[in-house]
Amino acid sequence: MSAGPGQSTSAPSWLRQRSHAMRRMLAAAEPATLLVLTLLLLTPLFSLRAAGWPISMNTAVPVLLLSLLFSLWLALSRHSELFALLLSWLYGFSSALLLVAANEPGDLFQGIASLLQKVVLWVNAALAGSFSQDAVILNLLLAAVIWLLTYNAVWHVYRVNQVLRAVLPVGLALLANAFSYQGAANLDPYLGAFLFLSLLLVIRSSLEGREWQWYVNRVRVPRNLRRQFYQLGGLLALLALLLAWLLPATNLQQRLDELEELLAGEPLTEAANLLDRLFSSGDLPGPATADYYGGDSLQLGGAVRLGDEVVMQVAASPEHRYYWRSRVYDIYENGRWLPAADTRLTDPQAPLELPPVNAVDETRVAVDQTFTMALRASRLVYAAPQVAAVNLPTRSDIRYIGPDGRFLEPPARDQQIRSINVSVIRPLRVLNSGDSYTVTSLLNTAGADQLRPAGRDWPDWVRSLYFYVSPSVTPRTRELARNIVNSAGAETPYDQAVALESWLRQNIRYNELIPPPPEGQDPVDWLLFDIGEGYCNYYASAMIVMLRSLGVPARLATGFAQGRWDAAGSQYEVLERDAHSWVEVYFPGYGWVEFEPTSAQAPLIREDPEQSLVAAESFFPTATATATPTATATPTPDERQEFPPPEPEREELPERPDATPTPTLTPTPTSTPSPTITPSPSATPTPTLDLPSVPPQSAPPLESPLDPPQSDPPEAPSSVPPLPNGLLAATILLLLLLLLLFLWWWWEWRGLRRMNPIARAWARLERYTRLIGIRMDPAQTPAERRRRIVEDLPVAEAPVTAITSLYMRARYGPASQDDADSNEADVSWGRARYRILRRWLGRVLLPWRRR
Repeated sequence: MSAGPGQSTSAPSWLRQRSHAMRRMLAAAEPATLLVLTLLLLTPLFSLRAAGWPISMNTAVPVLLLSLLFSLWLALSRHSELFALLLSWLYGFSSALLLVAANEPGDLFQGIASLLQKVVLWVNAALAGSFSQDAVILNLLLAAVIWLLTYNAVWHVYRVNQVLRAVLPVGLALLANAFSYQGAANLDPYLGAFLFLSLLLVIRSSLEGREWQWYVNRVRVPRNLRRQFYQLGGLLALLALLLAWLLPATNLQQRLDELEELLAGEPLTEAANLLDRLFSSGDLPGPATADYYGGDSLQLGGAVRLGDEVVMQVAASPEHRYYWRSRVYDIYENGRWLPAADTRLTDPQAPLELPPVNAVDETRVAVDQTFTMALRASRLVYAAPQVAAVNLPTRSDIRYIGPDGRFLEPPARDQQIRSINVSVIRPLRVLNSGDSYTVTSLLNTAGADQLRPAGRDWPDWVRSLYFYVSPSVTPRTRELARNIVNSAGAETPYDQAVALESWLRQNIRYNELIPPPPEGQDPVDWLLFDIGEGYCNYYASAMIVMLRSLGVPARLATGFAQGRWDAAGSQYEVLERDAHSWVEVYFPGYGWVEFEPTSAQAPLIREDPEQSLVAAESFFPTATATATPTATATPTPDERQEFPPPEPEREELPERPDATPTPTLTPTPTSTPSPTITPSPSATPTPTLDLPSVPPQSAPPLESPLDPPQSDPPEAPSSVPPLPNGLLAATILLLLLLLLLFLWWWWEWRGLRRMNPIARAWARLERYTRLIGIRMDPAQTPAERRRRIVEDLPVAEAPVTAITSLYMRARYGPASQDDADSNEADVSWGRARYRILRRWLGRVLLPWRRR
């Protein structure tokens, strides 16, 4: 078919206009600069992909490219910064939603419905304190972050020529991934590429400033100068990177270690744990830090995810059962464990030598261990209990014990010290992958025949701290502990500990994917009487709480189980999933002794050596044994053992017998340089021998946790029940309504309340027209301003003309008190406002429309 008169077979005019506008925009953006910026924005994306994050490249890359073009159009337009930012947010959220939904099964509408359903489920899980297993939500939020990072970079490169503001957020994202990643992939090339591309953008920014100065001063510039500038600058950037790579980095490494230690601090670790809970897809990379159980507190929470990454290798004699302890916790308060250290001991010279433990000589065996770290960084010293020496410069959190068997009040450097209660030992320098250190521990080998008659003559420092039972522990938890030991006929502390250990192994099912405990309920009570399943933190906490309620001192130890024996390498290979917590019970004359209530771990057997070796031969490796796998969870019966109802009598804690001297060992001074002791603010230890009635307080930095006893124990903290969904939605709607009312007042009445209606209508007209890009020249007359508005907004000609006439008559004519003029000004302003806001909404939702 031939074209008729006036028709054309070429592309439509609007398409040609858009194509021409696109070519002009790309030419103004400079293809070379646009390519450099695109590659720079892709570096953190591919870095996250290399680190193992479950990123959908089918979503992330299109979002980045679409944001690049849209942000470039905004940066080269005449829109204000605030308007461009709001427009970018609106289009960014819509684009991220559509692109993520497009990768969902089904058509686009089904994908949007599925995505919105997953968002609702994720929000409900987040509010309930649970975790998410769907990577779609992570990709949705990641797409939104990519959009905003791209917009920020494009705006600051092309609109304001501030390169640092453009590259800094991208670099922080890249560094955060590099510091948090603990795997084997090398992320350094991505960091190097980012630095090189950033230097190219700095070169471009410098050239832009020079060219402007040359233009102002009418300096003629060669045509190929820009290309030569880029070539020479790129070569210098490469040389600078190579020089930085080859230079010695002793001080730099120290600063990097300090930064890495800062990132591993408690607040950032808790934030990382929160993000891990909100986006805990099974495909996420490993932990954000290698400091398992190394924080200043341990909270009994929801599900945990442990992988199969190798954490460390340990060369030690295979004749013993080991735990690799990182730290201990002393105070339990409503599901939260805290340490009781009050002094920080810094020893810059290796080795760190600790006074010998208070124990019978023949029950302690010196065992040497050599630890080789496999992850990228570690800020803890792991060792078998009890540590005697560490060949590292260290920083330890401790409490001193005096010759009278009581905790010493810091500072204790001038006082006689009998022993040291160690909470955690840290290396002064971060241990990197491949670093090794040696530890000597005095392993406790006391058998049941020795621990059973140990008695109850506990020293004062044990009584003052390890008998405390939190007010959150319920009476039925106390009664359950009493019923268990009564049914087992357990009278001595050792038999009671064994009875509770056995009951927990038989009646609590091991499960790492439990929900968080309910608000307002003690987690131990919830474990024992409601859910009946949990993981090591819950097993150990329940046993400790019940032991303390019976008057037996116990504490929580954390770190790793021994792992699997590698016969070829004659060492233990410890995996991430070996992260573990267990119970330590104090026995007079023998010190701290380990117990294993977790059913997923092999039991600890303390009978005579022959029986112990036969019963555990499948677990303990021998010198000729092949690789033995880590003990797996043992089946637990579905039916939990029942006990008779508790008796109505009030529970009595065991009374302390007459004090008898406890065998002690005189500490041997070492010849190493005196370590630096950093005491905390002083606090008075509890002098009484009675069981504590108030919780020991633990507050950073390393304050003494023992306060003088009060007459009444504090009540357990009450929790406010969560808002119902309907009330929460109503609250959000009310806040949005208040925000809209504030914005309406801001535009309608800010600074205009004292004006008369005609002057106010004219002032509002000038204020509102700024929304649609109309800027008035102060030198223009009212008639010229009316003409300017009508040219851009013809549909508002009638009300704008009326307001202008009323304003000119009121301003330059005789004074008038006619109410009709005021009413006409109000009506005309309402009509003009409607047309201005209609145009503004059209520009926001459909920015490509000019009218």
